[in-house]
Amino acid sequence: MSKNLVLWITFFFTLAIFPSDPLAQGSFNKEEFAARRAKVFERIGDANAVIFANEKHRYPLKFRQSPDFYYLTGIEEPGAVLLLVGSAKRAIIFANRSEPWNADVEGPGIFDRKDAAEIYGIARFYGLDQFFHSFAFTRSNKIYVPLTAPDDLQFARDEMLSLEGASLNHPLNSNFSRHKQAVDVLKKWMPEKTFFDINPILDELRWVKTPYEIERMRLAGKIGAEGVKEAIKGTKAGMFEYELEAAARYIYVKRGARGDAFTPIVPSGQNTLILHYEKNNRQMKEGEVVMMDYGADYDYYVSDITRTWPVSGKFTPEQEKMYRCILEARNAIIAMMKPGIKVSEMKNVAETVYKRYGFEKEFNDSGRYVGHFVGMSVHDVGKDETPFVAGVVYNVEPLIQDAKQHLRLEDTILITANGAENLTANVPAEIAEIYALQKMKPLDSNR
Repeated sequence: MSKNLVLWITFFFTLAIFPSDPLAQGSFNKEEFAARRAKVFERIGDANAVIFANEKHRYPLKFRQSPDFYYLTGIEEPGAVLLLVGSAKRAIIFANRSEPWNADVEGPGIFDRKDAAEIYGIARFYGLDQFFHSFAFTRSNKIYVPLTAPDDLQFARDEMLSLEGASLNHPLNSNFSRHKQAVDVLKKWMPEKTFFDINPILDELRWVKTPYEIERMRLAGKIGAEGVKEAIKGTKAGMFEYELEAAARYIYVKRGARGDAFTPIVPSGQNTLILHYEKNNRQMKEGEVVMMDYGADYDYYVSDITRTWPVSGKFTPEQEKMYRCILEARNAIIAMMKPGIKVSEMKNVAETVYKRYGFEKEFNDSGRYVGHFVGMSVHDVGKDETPFVAGVVYNVEPLIQDAKQHLRLEDTILITANGAENLTANVPAEIAEIYALQKMKPLDSNR
């Protein structure tokens, strides 16, 4: 990050109060985003806050905005900076382009600055160097910035911090993340200011999904379930793992998902023992299980589904015992989920099932793992010790393994006012249903 951050920030626009749009991929419900910013203003008072957008990707994938930035703006412009001026309750976005906004940006974007004021309620100014210092930061001594690692589509905040630490441990690397460098520049510019972490505030807000978010998560769940169902159909020995990946991805694209929720995991046989196996290039054999851990990203909200099934169409007795254990644990956990429940209570319910099947050791060896939060990121914000409230979404993920194989089930569960809703229930998990689905003809007749 250059020391002259403002020099590359060439224009900004204010965010207005917006009418709602119908549910659609890439829709831009301006009232929804304005309401989220209003909640941040309530928490920061007269202080200011700065949040950074992602830079444009250097690899051949659709651009996906930083979850925190998108959560507050709904805008996908790469390299932008969001400024929340608490004293004025005003949101400002600085962008790094002086000419019309880049039309290859995914999502709503700003395609024509001439029409921007009329369509989006945007004001445009020059002389930002003076404005940035004399107006934006002089009314409060407090500034909220991301002092802890921002999350991303595939990794939670703590995982991003671990990745950064691992990178810094490399003898040839010495640079911190772009966000940390940007915060360091702000601190050098304004040493008299006190900096606070904005992430706990955003975590609190993002943890409980609004009706707008829930509708998108329902669609992500439906698309994800349909894709996994298609992958199960026609599975047989001799096929390659990537054929199942392709079957699911076809459905995701066909049904309007903007992309994968994470890198698809489709191991078979002993590959299932690799926790985040991604090669998906092995030929499956008789007597093995295959597992698909995959999900869809729909309009910045994701699903996360895992199903395990027998390559040859029927579990061995050993596999069936293991599978029935995690299936019963899954069902027991989902049945008890409601407002007021903690993850620790879900672990206790699961442990009872594992004990009954004789797999208590295996459960403890897993760290008594039962799942994770999900939302804009596949490993979304949330704390296990906080009691659930309506609007929280948690992925239930019981698993078990022995020396030869790893079996897992996973579903995206919404906490409702009176209980829970399985957003990915449309892909079966009961053994008879799995067997029946596997015998169905897939869309690709060559499989």
